[in-house]
Order: sequence, then structure tokens, then C-alpha cells
Amino acid sequence: MSKATPQPYIQLPLTTFPPLQPSMSCPAVAAAGHDNIRTLKIVHGIINAISWGVLLPMGAVTARYLRQIQSIGPSWFYAHAVIQLFAFFLGTVGFAIGIRLGELSPGVVYGLHRKLGFAVFCLGGLQTLALLFRPKTTNKFRKYWKSYHHFVGYACVVLGVVNVFQGFEVIGASGSYAKMGYCLSLSTLIGVCIALEVNSWVVFCRKAKEEKLRREGSLIGVTSEKGSGSHSLSN
Repeated sequence: MSKATPQPYIQLPLTTFPPLQPSMSCPAVAAAGHDNIRTLKIVHGIINAISWGVLLPMGAVTARYLRQIQSIGPSWFYAHAVIQLFAFFLGTVGFAIGIRLGELSPGVVYGLHRKLGFAVFCLGGLQTLALLFRPKTTNKFRKYWKSYHHFVGYACVVLGVVNVFQGFEVIGASGSYAKMGYCLSLSTLIGVCIALEVNSWVVFCRKAKEEKLRREGSLIGVTSEKGSGSHSLSN
């Protein structure tokens, strides 16, 4: 039997076959990932603009002006609580999407927008907890709780609106129709606030004037009674 002749072994250098890159191996996958991030950005912006930028200010307006209408009773409080809780729920979803966007975009950092987002979310969480620990009206700590609730609430509203505008700058939509629509909604809400504030001051001044006239009338009546009494005694 003849022995098999060994075949020569040829070793190719490692540089012969370049490493596969995701964009080179599958361009469709890279394009799909980019579209997915863009979709998440749009959803993130819409949810946060509605929650932190519209609903949260609406809840604050409800608490400030509807509570002055005595005919509706405590309904203003339930409306305020429902609006704020729903806004915080939507804001939590938008915040989670923002965290996911950060994970999908390594190396891309929007410092101010990110910090404002964390601040608004923390303030919103504090407001939700404050609702659980709301003292009764007869409690001596109620005035401190109200001061805390007002300060944290207005800070959350202001920072939320500022961060919505910052988000438009981040996605490059500073001159878009979406920003114009949001500005129109916010301007309408501000106009309603101004009208309600003016009406509140008019009602307050009217009640103060009526109370002053009532006290003066009562004082005149008491003075006249005393005068007539002293005159009868002298007779």
C-alpha cells in the first residue's frame, strides 16, 4: 500500500478577513434601530409635554381657583388629585422612556435636560407622597404642610414647563409645529389663569368692601342705641 502524500497547509494572515461590523453585516438592522430610537424620542416628547407641561399646570390651576367656588364643595380637591395623579403616572412612563433612550444612546448626553428631568420626577414623587400624609385641617402642622405642598408643587410645574422647552431644543424641533401647538396650549392656560386671577381679586375686594360697610353699619347702630339710651336716662 502506498502512503498518502500530505497536503501543504496554507495559513492566511488574520487581516485577510476584516471583522464584521453591524452596519456592514446588516444595514437593515442598523436602520431599524435608528428608527426605533427616533420613535421612542417622539413618544417620550409627546407624553412628557402632555403630563409635565399641560396636565400638571392644569391641576395647579384647579386647586387654586376652583376651591374658591363654595357651591361645588370638596369636588375641587378630587378633581385636583385625579389630574395630578394621572399627570404623574404619564410622567413616570415618559421618564422611564427617557432612561431607556439614554441606555440606547451611549455617549450621547443631554446634561441640562437630564438633570431637569430627574428634578421634576423627584418633585412629582414628593407631591404624591405629600397627598398620603396630608394632615387634617385641625392639625397644628397643617399650615407647614400647605407651605411645603405649594412650594414643591409650583417648583415642579415651573421646572416641568422649562424642561419641555428644553426637550424641543434637544430633538431639534425648536421651530416645529409641535412646539407652536404646545406654546398655543400653554398661552391659553396662562390666559385663563390671568382671567381667573382678576376675577378672584374683584370678588375679594367686593367682599372686603361689603364686610367693611357691614361693620360700619353695625357700629353706627350700636352708637345710636347708646345715644338714645343715655338720652332717655337723662330725661
